[in-house]
Amino acid sequence: MESVLSKACTIKIQNFEGPFDLLFHLIEKNQINIYDIPIHEITDQYMDYLFAMQELDLEIASEFLVMAATLLHIKSKLLLPSPKREKEEDEPDPREELVLKLIEYKKYKRFTEILKTREKECEKYFYRGPEDIDIKCEDEPLELSYDELKRVYVELIERNERKMNKNTGKMTQIVQHEKVTLRSKIRDIIRTLLKKPIFKFSELFSPKTRSRLEIVTGFLAILELAKLKKITLIQPKPFADITVCKCEDTNLEDIDDENVAAEN
Repeated sequence: MESVLSKACTIKIQNFEGPFDLLFHLIEKNQINIYDIPIHEITDQYMDYLFAMQELDLEIASEFLVMAATLLHIKSKLLLPSPKREKEEDEPDPREELVLKLIEYKKYKRFTEILKTREKECEKYFYRGPEDIDIKCEDEPLELSYDELKRVYVELIERNERKMNKNTGKMTQIVQHEKVTLRSKIRDIIRTLLKKPIFKFSELFSPKTRSRLEIVTGFLAILELAKLKKITLIQPKPFADITVCKCEDTNLEDIDDENVAAEN
């Protein structure tokens, strides 16, 4: 009569793809820190699985035996007293190589689970393959008389003329480029501040009197002057009008072109 342990091992070992899969299962089952493996406990549990496989006359793959030999070798290194050395920290941990391999295996195991999940999702979809459409191309000679060809040609010319704008020849310029520089807007703001130390941005750059390019450039100009600590900007709430205030003890006339950002 088979023992309970043997029955458990029979079910589990048949599902393990290799020795690392079995070893990783033991680590997760015992909630062990993979960086600090209690090699004595893991080795004993691993050997119990192999002994159960032998009792059930199951074929043990050579990879499982190699892992068993590796665990026993590490266990023996930890049990045997090591010779005294001047620097104990220089002695490598016998478990280090095994831990690195387990970390690498864990990474690929997670990646495999992701691929299996995607495979199950893709099994829900069915795709229809492309159909072979047999189209026979046959050159059919087109017979046109001279008069018919002339009539079609005249119709094409007349249709093209109707599409053309009659005022095309009178056009001399399609788009007029508006030249607005950052320096010019800074000078406009300085001239306004010399007259009154406080003004609203919309008063100087109103959408009714200024183009969109001038408003954007004017906004960049007040940011540049604020960066130079020549003015202070006040905005009580988002999207509200901006109040431009001249800083105290500030001489706006000393702003030269070297202190201003380059032109757009």
